[in-house]
Amino acid sequence: MTTTIAEIRCINKRCKALNLLENTFCHRCQTPLVKRYLRIIGTLTKEYGVGELIENRFFVCQPNVVIDTKPSIVPIFPETVSDEITPYLKLFSHRLHIPQVYGCIDKEYSAWLLEYENIPLNETGNLVYPDLFPAIEFSFFHVSPLRQVNWLWQMVLLWKPLARQKVLSSLFLPNNLKVAGGIIKIIELKFDHDSNPNLKDLANLWEVWFPKFNPLIQEVMGKIILSIQQNILDNSDKILAIFDQVLYILGNSYYQRKYQIITASDPGKKRANNEDSCFPKTNNLKNTRSSLETLAIVCDGLGGQEDGEIASKMAIEIMKKELEDSYKKTLKETLQNKYWTPLIDAEKIYNAVSKANDEITNINNIKKRKDKERMGTTTVITMAIAHEIYLAHVGDSRIYWVTEDSCHQVTADDDLATREVRLGNGFYRQVIRNSQTGALLQALGMESSRRLKVHIRRFILDENCVFLLCSDGLSDYERVEQYWMTEILPIIKQEINIEEAAKKILDIGINKNGHDNVTIALVHCQLEEKKPDEHDGKLSWKYLEEIMPDLPQPNGGIKFKKTENINDNFSKNPQLNQQTIILIISLIVIIIGFLFWYNKKSSQNNSMIKDYLIIVIVNSIKIETNLKIL
Repeated sequence: MTTTIAEIRCINKRCKALNLLENTFCHRCQTPLVKRYLRIIGTLTKEYGVGELIENRFFVCQPNVVIDTKPSIVPIFPETVSDEITPYLKLFSHRLHIPQVYGCIDKEYSAWLLEYENIPLNETGNLVYPDLFPAIEFSFFHVSPLRQVNWLWQMVLLWKPLARQKVLSSLFLPNNLKVAGGIIKIIELKFDHDSNPNLKDLANLWEVWFPKFNPLIQEVMGKIILSIQQNILDNSDKILAIFDQVLYILGNSYYQRKYQIITASDPGKKRANNEDSCFPKTNNLKNTRSSLETLAIVCDGLGGQEDGEIASKMAIEIMKKELEDSYKKTLKETLQNKYWTPLIDAEKIYNAVSKANDEITNINNIKKRKDKERMGTTTVITMAIAHEIYLAHVGDSRIYWVTEDSCHQVTADDDLATREVRLGNGFYRQVIRNSQTGALLQALGMESSRRLKVHIRRFILDENCVFLLCSDGLSDYERVEQYWMTEILPIIKQEINIEEAAKKILDIGINKNGHDNVTIALVHCQLEEKKPDEHDGKLSWKYLEEIMPDLPQPNGGIKFKKTENINDNFSKNPQLNQQTIILIISLIVIIIGFLFWYNKKSSQNNSMIKDYLIIVIVNSIKIETNLKIL
C-alpha cells in the first residue's frame, strides 16, 4: 500500500493551487477550500487502503469514505441511469435526509459515490465522525426529549416517500440510520425486495430504543408504540397528528424562543437597478419574542424582464398584508388553542403566496404581456410559529439553515435541472453542466395559481440556529457553502452581532459574485429552557386526551423496564459486579492500545475520533450491563 499526502486543488479557476487537507483556505488566493467527503457503495475493481488515492483523485480517509481532491472537475457518469440508483434521484426533494449520487468511481460503473448534505466538520474541515455522522442509537443519551421526538417525527414523515420507492428497509438496516444534529440521515437506500416493512416494524424498532428515551416522554411513547402494535394506529398520518401535539407541548411548555431579524440588499456590480425586494426593511434590526412577528421574505424580480422590480415589491406587500390580516383575525385562537393545527398555518402561507401570484398575473394578462414580456418574481419566506418554522418558496431563491455544526440547503430550485433529477433522467452534478437547465420552471406572475406549486415545509426549532434567505446573487457558485462557517456560524456562537454579519455576507455576494442583485435576510433563533415553575403544561397521555378526544386507547400494556443506574446494578449483583469490572478493564486496555497505535498511524483528526470512540464504548458497556441485569 502506498500512502500519499492528501492535497486538495483550489476551486478558483485562476488559481488551482494544491493545498494540504488541514488547510481551510487556499494558501495562495485565500479562497475557502471545498471539502466533499463521499461514501463508496458497490464494488471497486481493487481494494484500497486508508491513505491511498483512487483514480488519482479520491483520497481514502476512512474505510469506504473518500474526499474529492479535485472538486471543480465533474465526476464520471454512465450514459443511462440504473434501477438501483433511480430511487436516489426520485427522492432528490428529500436530500436533507437522503444522499444523492455524486458520480461513478470506476469506469466499470460498479461503484458509486454518495454525497451527503451537511456532514459535520471541525474548524479545519476534517470529519468530526469517522462514519460521517453519529448513529442514532447512541445519540439518544445526549439530547433533549424535544429532539428525541423530533427524530421519530421525521422518520414518520419519510415513511410515505420511502414506501413509494420501495426502500422502507433503509430505516431498519443496522447502522444505516444516523443523525446530524436535529436531522435524521439515511446512509444508503436498500430495496425492500421480498420484505414488506410496515408500521409495526417501526413500532418494534422504537420499542428497542425505549429505555433510551427521556423519562418525560416514556409514557406517551409507550402508548404510541402499543397502539401501532395493536393496529389501533394504522397509518402514518394518524401517528404524525399525535406527534405534532407532543412536539407542541414539549416545544412550548418547556422552552421559549427569541428572534433577531435583519435584511440587506444591493444592486451588485453589473446591474444599474435593483429588482430584488425584501421584508422587513433593509438594515433595520428586529428583535422579538413573538413568533407571529418573525416573517421574513426575499423576492428576486426576474432579471431582464419588464418591471421585475415592480413584481417583487408587489409580492412583498401582498403576502405581508395577507399574512398579517390572517393572523390578526385568529390571534387569540392561535395563542390560546391547546390543539396544534399545522395544516392551517401552511394553508395561510399558501393563500398569501397564491394571492400575490394571481394579482401579478392579472396585471400581465390585462396588458397582454407574453413570455419574456411578463413581469414576475421568485420568493422565499420564513415564518416561525410556536415551536416550528415554516419555509415556503417558488423559483430559485434559496433558504439555508445553519446550526452549530452544519449548513443545510432546505430548498430545491424550481429549474429544469431539478426536474430532470426528480424524474430520474439524470444526475444533478451532470445535468447542471448544461447552462440551459438553470431555466426557471415557475415564478410568481407567470400563470394562474391553479398551476402554481408552492413548496412549503416545516421544521422543529430545537436548537439555536440561523436561517439565511437569499437571491441567487449570493447563492450562485456555492458561496454560502464556502463561507457559512466563517460568516454565519459566528452569529450562533455570539462572536459577531447579526448586523455586522449581514454586511459581511452581502459583501461576499457583491465582491465574489457581483453579476446580479444581491439580497439576504437573516433570522436568528435562540432557544431558552423555561424554569420548572414556568412550565405551561405537563406531557402525559391524560393531558393529550383532553386535546385529542379520539386518542387511541391500547389494551393491556407492555411494561417497559427502565434502565437502571450502573452503580445500583453493581450493588444488587456482586457476581456481575466482578464480571463487569473485568470487562471494563479489558476494554480500557484495548482502547489505550488502539489510541496509541492510531496516534502513530495518523495525524489527522485524532482528538475527535478518540472522543467518538470513547462515547461509543461507554454507551455499549452501559447497554450491555443493563440488558444482562434485566
